[in-house]
Amino acid sequence: MGAAFGLTAYNLYEDSLAAESALSVLQQLDAERDKYTESSERPTGVTEEETISPDAPMPTILIDGKAYIGSLVIPAIGLELPVSQDWDYDQMKISPCRYSGSIYRDDLVICGHNYRTHFRNIEDLQTGDKVIFVDVMRNAVTYQVRTVETLEPTAVGDMVDSEYDLSLFTCNYAGNARVTVRCDRIEDAAAEKYGT
Repeated sequence: MGAAFGLTAYNLYEDSLAAESALSVLQQLDAERDKYTESSERPTGVTEEETISPDAPMPTILIDGKAYIGSLVIPAIGLELPVSQDWDYDQMKISPCRYSGSIYRDDLVICGHNYRTHFRNIEDLQTGDKVIFVDVMRNAVTYQVRTVETLEPTAVGDMVDSEYDLSLFTCNYAGNARVTVRCDRIEDAAAEKYGT
């Protein structure tokens, strides 16, 4: 019983650290994005004359030596988190990470820990809920949840080779499956408030 209590306490501690880390990065990310809208500076990988094409790499902003591609907003579960450019287990203790793809190609896959303050509640999303991704240039793309499914942890092909424009995934509570939220891109003028 003591071991179970200790494990629970440790998990709550890690969850709390993840929330603090994500908030700090999100604040820095917003400050850096503001610089780009107020000056002629551009994030890494973006030149002044460059327009975003499907084949363009997603621009990044470096924060504490780590590259971030933007932020994810999920109003239905009160979530706003930075998204790291590359998947890394240690990085997921700070923020969700791009697993593969791009918003410019409509094949973005984002993974995150099932911390209470990160992706634990994505399984509660309903068909029609909105998910907004805001890149480092403040381009806001809105998606709508199409389905929530459970995949085997080995179903990597099913995760990345899909018809969906955005997929979010995390481990279930037992750690033996992946809760996966599949989304389609939609037009949404209300998302502009996140991009300006």
